Amino acid sequence: MKQYDVIIIGGGPAAIVTGITIKKYFKEKSVLMIKEEGEGLVPCGIPYIFHLLGNDADKNKMGPKPFVDLGGEVIVNTAVKVDKDKKTVDVKTGEQFSFDKLVFATGSLPVVPRSIPGYDLNNVYYIKKSFNYIKELTAKVSGFKNIVVVGGGFIGAEVAEQFALASFNVTLIESEPVCFSKAFSPELSQIATDFLAKTKVKVLTSSMVKEIVGENNKVKQVWLADGSKIDADAVILSIGYRANTELAKESGIELNRFGDIHVDHYGRTTIKDISAVGDCAQTFGFLTGRSDMIKLASTATAEARVLGHNIFGIRIKKCTAGTLGVFSTEINGLAMAAAGANERSACDASLEIISAKFSSPDRHPGSLPGVSDLTVKLYASPVDGSILGGEAWGGKSVGEIINIISLAIQKSISVFELVSFQVGTHPLLTSSPVVNPIIRASEEIVYKMLERIKPE
Repeated sequence: MKQYDVIIIGGGPAAIVTGITIKKYFKEKSVLMIKEEGEGLVPCGIPYIFHLLGNDADKNKMGPKPFVDLGGEVIVNTAVKVDKDKKTVDVKTGEQFSFDKLVFATGSLPVVPRSIPGYDLNNVYYIKKSFNYIKELTAKVSGFKNIVVVGGGFIGAEVAEQFALASFNVTLIESEPVCFSKAFSPELSQIATDFLAKTKVKVLTSSMVKEIVGENNKVKQVWLADGSKIDADAVILSIGYRANTELAKESGIELNRFGDIHVDHYGRTTIKDISAVGDCAQTFGFLTGRSDMIKLASTATAEARVLGHNIFGIRIKKCTAGTLGVFSTEINGLAMAAAGANERSACDASLEIISAKFSSPDRHPGSLPGVSDLTVKLYASPVDGSILGGEAWGGKSVGEIINIISLAIQKSISVFELVSFQVGTHPLLTSSPVVNPIIRASEEIVYKMLERIKPE
């Protein structure tokens, strides 16, 4: 039986970054990664396989090469048993390995709606983070004409748009009045839904699937609660993900109320020398401090770096206040992003906020070719002006604008500080310094705050 200083179970972004961090800073430590498939996928890139990447899963590969280059070991196998007392891991082919430290990085699995009759028919698919599964799906796509996507979150909407661009007849069904409602404010959710509806995707909001009907065990139609019937050669179910924690549960590892592995701020479970990171591990909400359901590769890799640095003892203090949830997407040419609080989430958390938005061209002058309108909306505390959330929409610069806002939230920067935010500008790259939307939105909040305290 071979002994390792660290064994990582999983092969996704969290596993890879954990392995890289450990091998980079603890070169002498032996680290083994046990992953189920030889090839992996960039999770957020999966929707674009179906059109933008030419229906070719090979163009969205992700693997552990950087980890291996640092001296890490990888085996392609399935971990089937963990003995937390003997500190061993058994794999499907019969081998057994022992560890000093163990990391669960087993990711997440699509939610399967077993309450919907027909969920298990042939040609009912999920967006699994599995190279082999998606590769098989791409091979079958050419035989489809009518595709129904259930779920109007990021993955569902992006998949629907890509299939429509590839000339399929696509219907998207969302139970909420708008798409993207779990990540965006009501305002931005409506904007995103409107842009999606302007594509070739038929968008049905406030709609519930009653049954998936088949013929010869193959999908034929989707029946809705309102009596509508939609022809379908294939159904893509994209209604969320759940933590892949069956092995951890069987091993006696404590789970939280959502079924995620219970960990502290350093990724440590309640069992000594066993940690968990990524989608399988719980996260703590920025607003509430309680466990939440955010499962993002960006969050997973941030947590993985913390875990990797501190796995042999705390070296770097984790100083974030919780998981912000930094989201971004592009639909029909409109880039949209959000971080932290918005009106809906603040209301859910009984948090008082004040907000303002500002729009300007993302180049100056606005007559330059390639210009886009850029809107920034900020949410702040009405008490001290600290930034609690933000949204941005417009051109591709939105992707980095939201990262600036995310850092402002993490560092408790206030609107008063952002008023004097020193920015670098260039006509071809940024908004004018006169109308920088982050600064101007901050100024609007300062004005509102001063109006609130103005003596009568």
